[in-house]
Amino acid sequence: MKGYETVFITHPDLEEDKLKKLLRNFKGLIKKAKGKLAQEYLWGRRKLAYQIANQDFGVYHVWYLTGSGTMLDELHKQFRFTDELLRFQSIMVEDVDEEARCFSEMLKVQQEEAAARAASVVTVTEEPDKKVEAKSDIVLKSEETKEPESKETDAPEGEDAEAPVTKKR
Repeated sequence: MKGYETVFITHPDLEEDKLKKLLRNFKGLIKKAKGKLAQEYLWGRRKLAYQIANQDFGVYHVWYLTGSGTMLDELHKQFRFTDELLRFQSIMVEDVDEEARCFSEMLKVQQEEAAARAASVVTVTEEPDKKVEAKSDIVLKSEETKEPESKETDAPEGEDAEAPVTKKR
């Protein structure tokens, strides 16, 4: 039995009961083909790198499977027929359990970072009475000199400054 990592993206507006039914059908197909779903992860709703089927977001799922090549072919065939699936990709892995453990650790780190970002936003908004003064080191040249801008021309002295200047090349 070979090990596979399969990542697929479902439609972001898919209702929860329809999603459960869809995933149950895929799992039944794997079981019917004498495969085994070792681990499954819901990576969550994420922004897509580019629009797929007029969607900017998708719900990512990561499955670690063991089974034959025909099982994977049948799963891919079902993926292609399913309109709720935006994209999918499968790769062969040496050790399914090790790959699943690595993904689980990565997912845990991402969740901790997201929680830390959310906590920092909450602490900033908890103190609405304090005024925050932001200063910029960037100063526009016109603000720095506070002089009115003057018209510069290439006209030589003594000639009319309003006359157009033509240069010969």
